[in-house]
Amino acid sequence: MGRIRFIQALNALLMNGHTESSKPELQNTKQGARLVQNGSVLSEVLSEPGPTQSVFDILAAAIMLNNKNRVGILGFAAGGLIGPLRSMNGHQHLFGVDRDEAGFKLFQRVSGDWRGKINFVHSDAVEWLNAQKKPFDVLVEDLSVGRDGDVFKPTVSIEILPELIRSKLTPSGIAIFNLLPSDHCSWTNMIQKVSAPFRYGIVIKFESFYNKILILSVKPLTSTPKISRLLRKFLSGIESSISHDIQVRTLVINKS
Repeated sequence: MGRIRFIQALNALLMNGHTESSKPELQNTKQGARLVQNGSVLSEVLSEPGPTQSVFDILAAAIMLNNKNRVGILGFAAGGLIGPLRSMNGHQHLFGVDRDEAGFKLFQRVSGDWRGKINFVHSDAVEWLNAQKKPFDVLVEDLSVGRDGDVFKPTVSIEILPELIRSKLTPSGIAIFNLLPSDHCSWTNMIQKVSAPFRYGIVIKFESFYNKILILSVKPLTSTPKISRLLRKFLSGIESSISHDIQVRTLVINKS
């Protein structure tokens, strides 16, 4: 299939379940495709393993901090973090869930066998996670909702998922939250609520993106300087420019 027909086919896929005004937009890139909604990148879909030069690279690097195998992704979209993760020699078994399966279909078409072991479920993230019996080594929370020309963090990500995620982790497991602005609470309040079920945390801020990444655990993490070095090592190993864009800080979690 030619490149133009290929992109047309993918756009037809994305029209399933979306109105013209709300559907994600597919943009062709040199590396594959990009899924954009209301100006925010939902996923970078790579045809080969490598960096996205975006937030997805740091999500992949954060997963690599835990050397175990079972990883859940809430809000799979089109698998933006898979390309950088596999490029970092991450061979984890991934379990993805999303209420819209069009992104996963796009990911299947653009990627190849390099994507590795992935189980995808078309479902609500809370319902799916509630039903999981076996704990996860890593859980990535990457949900978002488009509204009024912008993208926000949904209330469920702030009020319900943090405690549920904590309960579904192994004792040494880590939770990774990709935070976006909320339309009903401040950054400070959101970070406090999301981190409350945990005892230890790291916050990652960007120069070029308004996202904030939280890495959380009930067990002590290694020192923040060491985590910062490890993250940058993973990023520089795949030639991701994000290694120069981040600030890594200890998150103080206040317990009442």
